[in-house]
Parts: sequence; C-alpha cells; structure tokens
Amino acid sequence: MRWITFFCILLCISLFQSTLMNWINIGTATPDLYFSLVVFYSFFIDVKRNVVTSWFIGISKDLLSEGTLGVNAIFFVAVGFFIWSIRGVLFRGHLVTKILVTFIFSLLYNVLYALHTAISCRSADISSTIWMIFICSSYTAAVTPFLFYLFNKLQPAKNFRSTGE
Repeated sequence: MRWITFFCILLCISLFQSTLMNWINIGTATPDLYFSLVVFYSFFIDVKRNVVTSWFIGISKDLLSEGTLGVNAIFFVAVGFFIWSIRGVLFRGHLVTKILVTFIFSLLYNVLYALHTAISCRSADISSTIWMIFICSSYTAAVTPFLFYLFNKLQPAKNFRSTGE
C-alpha cells in the first residue's frame, strides 16, 4: 500500500469536506466523503492496514468537526473492521454491492453517532434526525461510485496486496 498516496487522498478529502462542501450539498444534506474512503479501503486491504487507515480517517474527521475527539475514529475503526470481516461473502466487484454496503453502513454509523450525540447532549429531534440520516446516507451512497472510481485510479486495488511497502 502506498501510504503517501493515502495521506494525499485523505488531505484532499479533508480540505474538500471542510471548505468546499457547500458546492455539492442538497439542502442541508451533505455526503460523507470520509465514510466512502473507509468503505473503499475496507474492501481491499488486510485487517491491520484497515484498522490503521480507518483510524487515520476518523481522527482527521474528528479534528475538523465539532464533536468529541476520538468518536469518529472509534466508529470508523468498528465499521471498517465489520465491513472487512464480511467482505468475503460480498461480491466486491459489482457497483450495486458497493452502493448498498455504503448505504447500509452509513445508516448504521449515522444512527450510532446520533445516539451518542443525543445521549451526550441530552437533546434530539427524532423525526428530523431520522430523515436527515436517511437523506445523508442516500447521498453518500449515491456519490460512492464516482469516489470509488477516483480512489481506484489514484491507488489501484491490485497494489494493496504488495508487501514491498
């Protein structure tokens, strides 16, 4: 795996997610580009690299968000590990699989994060929160094919299996 390429991709996503996101939002819904990166790496790399990449992705999201430091890192490592553990039963080469996995795990991640926020802040508007989770997860899944194409061009999956780096 080329770590320099990974960190360049992560830096670009961090910059785009924190500064230019209003260009592609639909109302108040925005896609989670970090989450698509977690799913991409969970499909193709071994468990040790998966945990490390998911942790770096989560920490970078934590550093640029308003939430508690470490929460996204923990959730991303857990989701990345779970996707990695079931990837053997998934048909990873098909576009629909990538979209469905991203949608389902984005829903799960957003629900868990909303529960964490509701418990820690002691407030939540359930109906609008559930609707926003569904819209954001759908939007994240919709942009996944483009992001997977881009990530695969920048860091092809066949290079992940090399042991030289």
